[in-house]
Amino acid sequence: MKLKKILIPTAFAREGMKVREVFSICVEAGVPALPYLNSKGERRGFISLAGVMQHGCLPNYMVELAMVLGDQLSCVKDAKTKVRELMESPVEPYVDKPLHSITSETPIIKAMAILEKFHSSFLFVFDGEEYRGVVTAQGIAQRMLEIDVEKSEVVSRES
Repeated sequence: MKLKKILIPTAFAREGMKVREVFSICVEAGVPALPYLNSKGERRGFISLAGVMQHGCLPNYMVELAMVLGDQLSCVKDAKTKVRELMESPVEPYVDKPLHSITSETPIIKAMAILEKFHSSFLFVFDGEEYRGVVTAQGIAQRMLEIDVEKSEVVSRES
């Protein structure tokens, strides 16, 4: 099985974009991250929804104390204003280092191994310098379910 069947094409995050634009593209495509291009069109990393939310919304002490925080947090004042400010902010402070990428000819089993090795839920797919899209763990799971249904249908017809 090749990745072509589960590839999700997306746009790049580009220098000068706002967080809102990245969130919009990710949510619309159903992906957790986008590759990032600088002003020269060079790949320089990626921007993930989780990374922006963690670094843009959560003070480090809250992450460290997450398991003991109560449900009523008086330390978070005017959350709507904070969200609006975050959505208007530029993406550059949230760019993470480049991830390992794969090609569209990579077997799904290798993609699964790479996802596990890097504790990730997504990989970017490039054929040379040409960006093809994102492969997600959820997309792989969906394809596995489709294969299972195909097998069940064949067994059912043979009965």
